[in-house]
Amino acid sequence: MWFLGMEVPGQVWAAAVTVFVVLQFILNHFCQAAVEYPTSIPLVGTRKEWFRSARASFRQLRNGITTLSAGYSQYSKCGRPFLLQEPSFQKEVMLPPEHIKWFSTQSDSMLSSTEIRKERHAVRYLHIGVEFDTTVFFLERFIGDSLTKNLDKLQRPMVEEIRENTDRIFGTDEDGWKTLNVYDSLQDIILPAMSRIFFGLPLGRDPKFLASFKRYVLAMGIGTIVIGQLPRMFKGLLVPLFNVPLRYYRGKTLKELVPMVERQLIETRNAEPHAHEERYDLIAQSARVSTKLSAIRNVADSGMLAEWILLLGFAALSSTIIQASNVLLDILGCPAETKAYDLLREESARILTCKEDWDNPVLFKSLVLSDSTIRETARYHPILIKGLTKEVVRPAGLHLPDGTHIPSGGWLGVPVLGIHMDDRFYPNSKTYDPFRCARMKRDREEAHKKTESPGERASTSDLDAGQPTSTYLGFGYGRHACPGRWFAVQLLKILIAHLTLNYDIESTGPQPKTQVIGDAALPPTSATIRGRSIRFAI
Repeated sequence: MWFLGMEVPGQVWAAAVTVFVVLQFILNHFCQAAVEYPTSIPLVGTRKEWFRSARASFRQLRNGITTLSAGYSQYSKCGRPFLLQEPSFQKEVMLPPEHIKWFSTQSDSMLSSTEIRKERHAVRYLHIGVEFDTTVFFLERFIGDSLTKNLDKLQRPMVEEIRENTDRIFGTDEDGWKTLNVYDSLQDIILPAMSRIFFGLPLGRDPKFLASFKRYVLAMGIGTIVIGQLPRMFKGLLVPLFNVPLRYYRGKTLKELVPMVERQLIETRNAEPHAHEERYDLIAQSARVSTKLSAIRNVADSGMLAEWILLLGFAALSSTIIQASNVLLDILGCPAETKAYDLLREESARILTCKEDWDNPVLFKSLVLSDSTIRETARYHPILIKGLTKEVVRPAGLHLPDGTHIPSGGWLGVPVLGIHMDDRFYPNSKTYDPFRCARMKRDREEAHKKTESPGERASTSDLDAGQPTSTYLGFGYGRHACPGRWFAVQLLKILIAHLTLNYDIESTGPQPKTQVIGDAALPPTSATIRGRSIRFAI
């Protein structure tokens, strides 16, 4: 037999085929669910073939959208759950839209995301030495106290860093067009902006520190996606390989970060009341929150606080760069007749009339078109095509609203992309419409004026980019919705305003397809744009 021009002995072929068959048999064995789901729940994505479960798991790694869409159209639209075979060989129940509100109200004693995060997000493999429950508790307090409640104090540093680094990347030459990689360029803009917020000065502008932090985020991101999708039998083999670069860059980053946290902890504990509140980077605020909570929790040392800040920085940076890339590519991909870029520019010019306006986060709430664009991108290009996954932890299991019993250990999730592409919730859902929600707000307000209470304003907050609903799941939903979503939306609004007011930007060609790896939907990292300065800045 011949292969690539070389003769291969028949015994070698026979051995190779034997190994393949044995491997498939083993994989198919592992694909047999430890949890016995009711036979009334249909399994989507399998075919009549040898090793059907194992091969369905492999297909799900690259063809997740196809399988999810098929199951959603056939079952979810009829109010029925269905099963997916995960790349990790785990089966997961996809709930129909009618069950989502019920799902979000179940207590943690019934449904828990702890095991999902440890396994699907590879927490137990990549975050060795970081205790999960305490980490989640402190991170939620950090975000609430330091980011969401202090947007007014974070506004100016965000604006400064976005201005300076956008001009550095895009240039200030009004005569020449510059071709740029979208993902790389936005990463080089957002990385310093977020580092300024998280680490303060001078660390947030230190080139060596930023280089180490950037590589740490890259290693963590690849590890989370790849390791999180693998079956457990493979994770033990590959985790050590992924941990080599991850531990190296984590160590380099922590070497600079830990001393800064230690100094801030000492200053905070020794300071007079309120004396430390002038500084609003996350290092300072994490020290304040840690000291504040010392009465109810063990006070974390500088090393652990630094780990938590680093983890939060990874989560915030990676997701925001993905969202920013999708937003810009979606805007530039709009048909010319929508005039999306021009209308966003006109809105920014109308609202932000002087330099002081950029320091006022309240004014950014008036950027209705910008907010609508961010929300539409989160709908059209969710980072996860399915999500909100939880494990049934109640020993007796639980019953879905339709009466279906799910045993303990079963996984339940939501078909995010299917819901976002459902014409019942979003007419003409397969089309990207940047100002969809802006029109919905306007229509609701006009209808409200015709009611018996014309003097009152209609409530439209449920249509904001940072407000999850049961049919808008770009930032999660319920108690565990992304706590940093308002910060992310604010940063994206600043970025859109600065770009549209200061640069002509256009696409260089058809937009490459989204890259799908299991649950993750990533922007095309090869996409490029052309930009030139117009120096319209205030």
